Amino acid sequence: MTATAAAFVVALASLAGCGGAVPDTRYYQLAPPQAADAKPDGSGDVVAVELLESVPPYDDPRMIYRLDAYRLDYYNYDRWSAAPGTLAASYLVASLVHSGRFRAVITGTTTDASVILGGRVLAIEELDRTGAHPVGHVAVELEARDAETSRPVWRARFDELEPMTARDPEALARAVTTAMQHIADQAVRSLGALRSDTPARRENLVHPG
Repeated sequence: MTATAAAFVVALASLAGCGGAVPDTRYYQLAPPQAADAKPDGSGDVVAVELLESVPPYDDPRMIYRLDAYRLDYYNYDRWSAAPGTLAASYLVASLVHSGRFRAVITGTTTDASVILGGRVLAIEELDRTGAHPVGHVAVELEARDAETSRPVWRARFDELEPMTARDPEALARAVTTAMQHIADQAVRSLGALRSDTPARRENLVHPG
């Protein structure tokens, strides 16, 4: 090994030693819905739940904390276990199943569905406001469509703020879970009300976001 090469190796070793070990990446998910399981009564709709889209910058598994309206940052080594849209859709599926109001709940599309639920994640983040405790923020836009006509039968936008017990990723995951529980509870009630309505009457339940 030449003197130049040896010096290069020593320099790399020195840099590695100064930098220390890279922290492990940690992954977080939403806790399952708290509602007790209920058996379907056989009279409800078959609901197909699509994966939700995530608008930028929330189309990223890295957890976000926001300092103000203009600045956001990422937790470099703390991430959601799946894309935010996938997490939200999975939570909605579980909540719809647990409610017992629907004959079946299916992920994706199927010819058996009478209602298709989709939407977008507009925000999923920690808000660190000056002089205030951190809060978890979740904003979701949901739309249910008649599977036969593709016409909207229900639409709503939800914007939830939940207090965090600490300023860290695990507390953020807890707060986001609580926010999603509130959103899912409202969606279950609204979608459950559709089952006794005709398509014509369902049009009256559309609420633009």
